[in-house]
Amino acid sequence: MMKTKKSLLRILKVSNIYGGILSLLIAGAYFFFTIGFPGTFRYLPIQAALLPPGIILVTVFSYLHLSYYGKASDEVVCPISIGVIITLMCLSPGLIFIALFVIPCLRYGQIPPLLNPFFGIPFILGSIGLVLGVLSVFAISRINKREVPGELGLKLKRWKIKGLQLSAVILIMGVIVTGVSISLGTVGKTVISYEITLDTGTSEETTFFLPVPIDESIGEVAEVMNELKVVDGTADWKIVDTEHGKALEVHTKGKCVLSAEKECGYKGWEEGDEWLHSHNFSMFQGINKTKRWGTVYEVWVFASTAGATLRIDLAMDDGTSNILSYISVGSTPTDPFTYEVPLNEGWQTVKLARSLLCYD
Repeated sequence: MMKTKKSLLRILKVSNIYGGILSLLIAGAYFFFTIGFPGTFRYLPIQAALLPPGIILVTVFSYLHLSYYGKASDEVVCPISIGVIITLMCLSPGLIFIALFVIPCLRYGQIPPLLNPFFGIPFILGSIGLVLGVLSVFAISRINKREVPGELGLKLKRWKIKGLQLSAVILIMGVIVTGVSISLGTVGKTVISYEITLDTGTSEETTFFLPVPIDESIGEVAEVMNELKVVDGTADWKIVDTEHGKALEVHTKGKCVLSAEKECGYKGWEEGDEWLHSHNFSMFQGINKTKRWGTVYEVWVFASTAGATLRIDLAMDDGTSNILSYISVGSTPTDPFTYEVPLNEGWQTVKLARSLLCYD
């Protein structure tokens, strides 16, 4: 009997430790891929605060209980409740790892070689978890007394009982929050950037009136303009009203670059798409279509002297899969990455090529 009890206890302890490690690997991989790739599941900080601590605490307190019952009773190896926790901690991540191996097989219609680390390692880790989970079920089923004697349970220190209960609650809440987050879909960190490059072509001070991004959802100048700074050269600027609408008034000599970037929070797929298309330019003149650039916006600009050049860049990233950008285009750029547009004196229109880049 003692030999059998030691064997069952050894199986449960190994399963408990391996299940905890495997669960932590699953949680770690989940957080890594969630943070490392476009789109992030909601409530990630809450998940990070609940899942790893819950896994660690459940593993530690389950091991303490196993050690206690192993010494205190000749018959009871562990309570059924703890055995169920240990079994689930092995079977659940084991099934997840197996799924990582099986799903690609079903998708591509062939079994990848086990020597391939991308497939082999998850398959081996998951298989071990499933085997230990099944052995844990066997160990629990061999317990002679399914109920823990009252005196044995009373001897267990209360902090161990409370600790396991609290640990289980933390882990269950983490799993629930994670499930809700996945069901709600991913969110992306939205970012908008705006940059103006000017060259007067002379040492004479030149005044420019340039279009600014407008947030049509509120009907105001986009908040990114609050972050505008001169990053190269010297210039004085302010937002003003003109006969064509809101404009960025710039006074400068020589060359200068004004740039702004702002993070606009995390948004879901639909919310991000709505945000992406909610921005436009002030001093809008119209839309043309060209063979070279496709859809081209025309906006009003002003230069007080002739011979100056202008480049406008506006880009909005929804953080999940799309970047909507506008860039000034003239006749033929000197190279594929230069879009400086020559300006005449006075009011005139400048073309802005609109493009939507989709990424994974």
